[in-house]
Amino acid sequence: MSRPVRLATDWLRQTYKGLVELAGSDVVHETPTAWLLGCRSVAQPGFPRTPMLAASVVVPRYSGLPYHPAPSAPLADLEPAPSWKLADRLVSQPHRLNVRGRVVALHHRIDGTATTPLPWAPGHEAPGWWSRLARRYFPEFEPTAVDGWDDINRAVGTTGPDSRGLVWIRRELGGREITGHLVYVHNDEGQVVFLDPMTAAPAEPETTGVRALHLLRSLPGGREH
Repeated sequence: MSRPVRLATDWLRQTYKGLVELAGSDVVHETPTAWLLGCRSVAQPGFPRTPMLAASVVVPRYSGLPYHPAPSAPLADLEPAPSWKLADRLVSQPHRLNVRGRVVALHHRIDGTATTPLPWAPGHEAPGWWSRLARRYFPEFEPTAVDGWDDINRAVGTTGPDSRGLVWIRRELGGREITGHLVYVHNDEGQVVFLDPMTAAPAEPETTGVRALHLLRSLPGGREH
């Protein structure tokens, strides 16, 4: 067992109590300061085997414990950084990874309601998380088949102002699923806007390293305010 595999395996075991494992023994990406490995949840009876959102682990080469990279730009977390920043990436995981909580807060903010984003917790990665997120926080959103960003733009843009969408971006690297992201889509008076929940700023649709896109869509007038 190689050093990055051993360190990542130990960290996943401690963090998830045996419910998450490495997706393989290969390093999918590396820099002079870190390795990246894919991970997946262990199959659970009665639940679909859903890919994790935090589907990769960064293992520092020289010091520090492994950690999940941030969803907005996971590969940036493999770049050299001061020791205090490396330590912060692990300690601040509940806030660096809470894209689920932030997308819920953004959804309510557009409706004019303030809410505090829930911090990330390991249990959020459990099998079936995507359907649970939709059921609990986006019950008026329906799955809509898409093949790319143009389909998403049409699905939200042609159904009228205040149509909404939630996109799960599944990424891959080296043949392995890695950390994904969530993007909120809003038809704002006829203009389709893609928003990054982590910053509430416009998001550029990703086209490189995308394994799949999943869309939940809500039509105007279908929400209770």
